[in-house]
Amino acid sequence: MTINKNTKLKDFIYYTDLFNVGDSEIKGLFEKLEKKGSPSMIQKKIVPKDLDDLTFAELVEIQKPRTFENILFAFPEVILDIKKNELMNAKAFDVIRFMYFVINEINRIQELFQKIQYKPSPEEISAGINNINNGPFGIIDWYARRMGIIDHDFAAQTTKWIIIYQCLKIDNETAIYGKRLRNEYSKKK
Repeated sequence: MTINKNTKLKDFIYYTDLFNVGDSEIKGLFEKLEKKGSPSMIQKKIVPKDLDDLTFAELVEIQKPRTFENILFAFPEVILDIKKNELMNAKAFDVIRFMYFVINEINRIQELFQKIQYKPSPEEISAGINNINNGPFGIIDWYARRMGIIDHDFAAQTTKWIIIYQCLKIDNETAIYGKRLRNEYSKKK
């Protein structure tokens, strides 16, 4: 059994199951692939250079917890519109490299959101602000209300996540500035 850069995904899955390839062999293979970067195309679909063009709904969809096998099929379906049966004929190396690319992009995006996360005051913490967490729906609800959009699904499915991120960043910076300004005014009294 030889797995090389031209091995189809269906054959890769078959061989690894049939011969019960060990975790260390697969991990070694994945480490080599991770360093290769993202492929430029999969099944004649162009792989984007980043995930900044995804809608908020697409971003939420690819961030759902999944098994390894589900990730192999979910990322290409959501991002490239390649269905499982079509993907099985793609090169396994390209699919796995794409998977690593998407995981790295998800981590990058999550870090961006973490950097602008609102830092509550001790008084806000005492009042229970940390108990308020409405997840992705809370973000899209805030965005839809901010923009005067009545339909949350429409807002999530048509707005790029990066626009929502920028609006959130602006509002958080404005709120922090307002808090500092009120503090300055209170010092003068």
